[in-house]
Formats: sequence, structure tokens, C-alpha cells
Amino acid sequence: MAYVLQTEDLTCIYGEGTPLRTVALDKINIGIEQGELLAVIGQTGSGKSSLIQHFNGILRPASGRVLLNGRDIWADKKNIRQVRFQVGLCFQYPEYQLFEETVAKDIAFGPRNMGLSDAEIDDRVHEAARYVGLTQAHLDASPFDLSGGEKRRAAIAGVIAMRPQVLILDEPTAGLDPSGRDTILGFIRAYRQETGATVIIVSHSMEDVAAIATRVLVVHQGKIAMSGTVEEVFSRADELVAIGLNVPQVTRVFTELNRRGFHVPKNVYTVEQAGNILLQLLHTGEGKA
Repeated sequence: MAYVLQTEDLTCIYGEGTPLRTVALDKINIGIEQGELLAVIGQTGSGKSSLIQHFNGILRPASGRVLLNGRDIWADKKNIRQVRFQVGLCFQYPEYQLFEETVAKDIAFGPRNMGLSDAEIDDRVHEAARYVGLTQAHLDASPFDLSGGEKRRAAIAGVIAMRPQVLILDEPTAGLDPSGRDTILGFIRAYRQETGATVIIVSHSMEDVAAIATRVLVVHQGKIAMSGTVEEVFSRADELVAIGLNVPQVTRVFTELNRRGFHVPKNVYTVEQAGNILLQLLHTGEGKA
């Protein structure tokens, strides 16, 4: 099978040759398909941030390879800049990196570095703004006049404007209120559906993962502990808890209801699922203990 991104025995070591030597990633072998929405989860220090920073060449493997469309991204160091255009990475709290006079200029920063014409840059700025729900008024404004959620969207648009084949978002909803969180997740979902791009999100929110992921990768102590669909991974709740993770809160509620004798399914991962099931049970009168 051809993967858009693939790792072969990817190993990352910090502090090599010192007493603080740490193996952050230990012979990781994964393949990521075109068009999937992959969620990467793991405890702080598990290696997930190191993993995504290898995908676009911010970090270079101690050993092993990262392949983009079947080619080793480090085969020619001159190509790394192009790799970073094709694999766009939006760091956690990217709004802190906004700096231009207007939002439009900030979004244009990446495309301008690609050497595109002014007309092409303008097209990409407006296209990216549309994907994240920013209007012309937003584009004309200073980024520092935007709300927190709008700044986040502007920063994400700056990466989208490069039209990456793979879009990586590190904690895209961190620090946002529930409304801002839902807005960001909705735009991520719509962007992937419309463009067919591969999207990778790193998240501590199991609710976010359950809401949009097509596959989940669990990183633990520098290794891949689990990989599968949302249902396949979250059905292993005891194992997740054992490595310091959890399942969505609504899943825990339904699991406990089931344990107490209520006839409800345990494999419920989103509030929307839960609402539909409860409405059906109220309508039919089933589910009583």
C-alpha cells in the first residue's frame, strides 16, 4: 500500500553522548494514508510531539527514515524546505506567532515564502480564510484586534494557505471555550472533506478525538501502544487508563450505566451519539434496569 507519510524504524534521541540521553522515539513504524484524519494521543512526554516534528523535517531522525510519498525526506537536505510546504505544521497556541499589520498579510506569509505571484497569493489567502470562516473584515483587521478563537483560525489559515498535502495541528482547540472548540473542529472536518487533504491532530481531549478522527494512534514511552479506529482504541479503556490516558467522559457515563444494569451500549464516544441513544430509549421505553 502507498502511504502519503510513512516511518521506517524512526528513532529520536535527545542528549546523545551525555548522562541525560533520552530515547524519545524507539523504532517507530507507521503508515498514514491520503485523506485520513489521524489523531495522535499520549501522555506529556510520550513522544507524540517529537513524532510530528519529524514528519516535516523540524527534527532529523537519529536513525530510521521518514517517507513522504515514498521518498526519504532527508535524502537531499536541499529539499527539506519543500517538504515543509507539503507537510504544514501548526504548533500549539499558534496565535502567539502572529506579527503582521493585517490578518491578510499574516496568512500570506507562507505563500510569499514559496515565491508565488501576488495574484496567486491573494487567491490562497481568501481561500484559506474561507476554510476557517474569516471574512474580508477580518482580513483587513490587525491580528491583535481579533478574539482568541479568531486568532487561532487566522494562524491555522496561514498554514492552509500553503495548500499542504498533509496538515498537522498540535492541540488545535487548547485553551478555547466550548463554542470556539466546536468551531475549530467543524472547520477542520469541513476542510478535510472539501480538499481531501490528510489531517493529523495531536490532542489531549478525548472528546475532540472521538468527534472527528478516522484513526487513533496512541504513543507511550516512545512506542506505538495502539492504533485503530476510535471504537477499536477507546474500547480498550482499561489499557488506556493504565498508561495514564482515558476515554471520553460520555463513554465513562454509559459504561457505568451499563454496569449498573441499564440496557444501554458501552461503545458511545460522542455527546451526539449519546443524545440519539437517550432519545430513542425515551421514545421506546427501553433501557430500564
